[in-house]
Amino acid sequence: MVSMKFKVACIQIEPRLGDKEYNLEKILRNIDRVGKENVRLAAFPELALTGFNCGENFLKLAEPIPGPSTKKIAAKAKEYGMYIIVGLPERGELPGILYNSAVLVGPNGDVCGIYRKTHLALYLHWDIISEEPEIFRRGNKIEVFNTDIGNLGILICQDGDFMETWRVLALKGAELVVFISASPEGFRYMWYSEIMAMAYQNGFYIIATNKVGKEVFEFHGKILEETAFGGSVIVDPFGRIIAKAKEFEEDIIAAEIDLEEVVKSRWATKLLRDRRPELYNVICHMD
Repeated sequence: MVSMKFKVACIQIEPRLGDKEYNLEKILRNIDRVGKENVRLAAFPELALTGFNCGENFLKLAEPIPGPSTKKIAAKAKEYGMYIIVGLPERGELPGILYNSAVLVGPNGDVCGIYRKTHLALYLHWDIISEEPEIFRRGNKIEVFNTDIGNLGILICQDGDFMETWRVLALKGAELVVFISASPEGFRYMWYSEIMAMAYQNGFYIIATNKVGKEVFEFHGKILEETAFGGSVIVDPFGRIIAKAKEFEEDIIAAEIDLEEVVKSRWATKLLRDRRPELYNVICHMD
């Protein structure tokens, strides 16, 4: 494999809850910052366009893809010749159906892919609240997008808690996975170790961008607070952190990656070669 080196970035921002105009301006401004530094791939957090806890306001905030916001983001991608991934609420083909989505726009100014979150979080016994399953419909595809910077997979937040999602992407040829999240500080204890383990076990790069900041919102008549901690990381195929963002504040991290390292890691560990799928049938059994 010919060495392919390029620069990637995690743009860790604090969206203003429900303020799409403000958040879009912040996204575009940060694209300008990394675009001038020759970044080829930039990733923003889950629901970066709106914030996470918008409740039923998502119905008004959601957009089709392509739509007004993604067209402006795509124009920036074309200006700088880069790929950009942004989390946003997507208005589906059927009226009233919404998805928690990530859009991939490319250097030609077009939409290269859409990933719809496949595992929606429902927390009933934690200090935090998630009403995702009441708001969004689950996506039904785990895809790898073929680009001129490699085979790219996308996962969103809770998707990453299932080892199967990462392995599916590896078996479909992913060389790098962009993982966007709005993980609260209650999950901080597992964030780094989980991402490092998945990168090592599957032998690919992970570009993990987490949201930061506090959201204050109403849920069933109660005023609640939820704080995302940031800690975005870029991890190589051996599971090593090569760039790490600050916690509890906005930050940008960037690193040069080399897709030849994917081959080297898989050759060294033999973890994909030595799989025994004939022993794993139970994983695919339905209840």
